[in-house]
Amino acid sequence: MLPLLGPLGALLYRRETEEPLRRCPGCGAMLRVYDAMCMRCGTDLDYPDDAEIIEPTSALRVRAKL
Repeated sequence: MLPLLGPLGALLYRRETEEPLRRCPGCGAMLRVYDAMCMRCGTDLDYPDDAEIIEPTSALRVRAKL
């Protein structure tokens, strides 16, 4: 039973490439909507308006930096 839960959890886990994006007003970097601070320039970010949210496409991909 336990070995089946790991792959099942991986399949149901959210994908970072499908999360909405927004542009940092300080440096213009593409960030996830839920980011509170730009790691590139240090700008504190408020939650964006609907007009600022960018839906990801296959041409626009931002990889998570670990």
